[in-house]
Amino acid sequence: MIVPSLYERDARFAKLRAAMQAAGFDALLVAGKGHWWTGRGYLRYLTDFHLWGHDGLLLLPLERDPVIILTSYAVADKIAQRGWVSDARGDVYLVPCVAQAIREAGVAYESIGLVGERAVIGAGVRDELFDALPGVRFGSADRVFDQVRAVKSALELRQARALWQDVLAAMTRFQDTVRPGVLASDIAAEITRPLWAAGARDILIFMGEAPDDVGLPKPEPLRCDDKTRFHLEVCGPSGHWCEVTLNLAWQPPTPEETRLMDAEVEAFARLRDAARPGRRLSQLAALFEQTLVEHGFVIEGETDHFDFHGQGMDTIEYPWHAQARLWGQSQDWPLEAGMVFSYHPRRKLAGYRGWDTGLNEDIVITAEGAERLSGGWDQRWRLMPSLR
Repeated sequence: MIVPSLYERDARFAKLRAAMQAAGFDALLVAGKGHWWTGRGYLRYLTDFHLWGHDGLLLLPLERDPVIILTSYAVADKIAQRGWVSDARGDVYLVPCVAQAIREAGVAYESIGLVGERAVIGAGVRDELFDALPGVRFGSADRVFDQVRAVKSALELRQARALWQDVLAAMTRFQDTVRPGVLASDIAAEITRPLWAAGARDILIFMGEAPDDVGLPKPEPLRCDDKTRFHLEVCGPSGHWCEVTLNLAWQPPTPEETRLMDAEVEAFARLRDAARPGRRLSQLAALFEQTLVEHGFVIEGETDHFDFHGQGMDTIEYPWHAQARLWGQSQDWPLEAGMVFSYHPRRKLAGYRGWDTGLNEDIVITAEGAERLSGGWDQRWRLMPSLR
């Protein structure tokens, strides 16, 4: 495991403080929750501590040391022991403790940016903050924080690459050991055991043998008579996530399935070349659609499936993009070197019947185009022994 030093912490704090100063904030109040999808990573980014449960607020001033308040005295003590934020306090009621920390600092914060106001901070907590600190002007700072966090450091990219090696080994073991009659739940447990042993924090598995039946593994025998899809999303020991899909074919893919796979593999290559700093996600999505049309497919309707979403210490981070602009949130920020995305665009295709490609992989933006963190994982249908 690659353990970050205090130099990494100080670099993150410095970037955030420069961004908050430019935005006119005296401090940031960063929210966190111990759940998978979003919010846990905010606190991990600032504390290097994996929050498996509880809620918290972290005060990051421009000049003074940060303070974190968590709804668990015991977990707060563990955060302090990690050493990134030594002033860690536990209190079931977060807001009075936050207000006390501000008063103790003896600093009048005129403007505090709230990070996680929309998706992480509870409405009751937000209202209590406004009541407890009437002299403070609160503003949304999600974008301030998210734009800094979106660009991964050299250390973060090394951590992500190390996780990918473990995950690809698990995917290969699945292909080597899957067989008719094995329970889906049993092979999922067998394949992921080394990941847990290596320090994985969370693992999400999707598995299925029909296009409309890919979900959590069940204690039911696999048929292995047509197609088998295996998908992993893993939070590694560093807190970073990755996700990838394996497509196995026990019967030959149909001509239409092969044509779609050819189109999407080509689109993925074209997008990687185009995904350079300064480009936008909407431009990459348009290139994906253009490639499908060039291969003779007709796109109909819209899907709210993410074409791309940022990925790091939360499995879904800003920026993201979908064909349908989800609740007005679809992000179209200019790309920067060091941004990491989960890539998995989908489109509704007129008259298409069969499996979609399941093409799903993580990429990092570089000056030369997008790099595959997998190093070249084969996304195509893999023919199993009966077809070779």
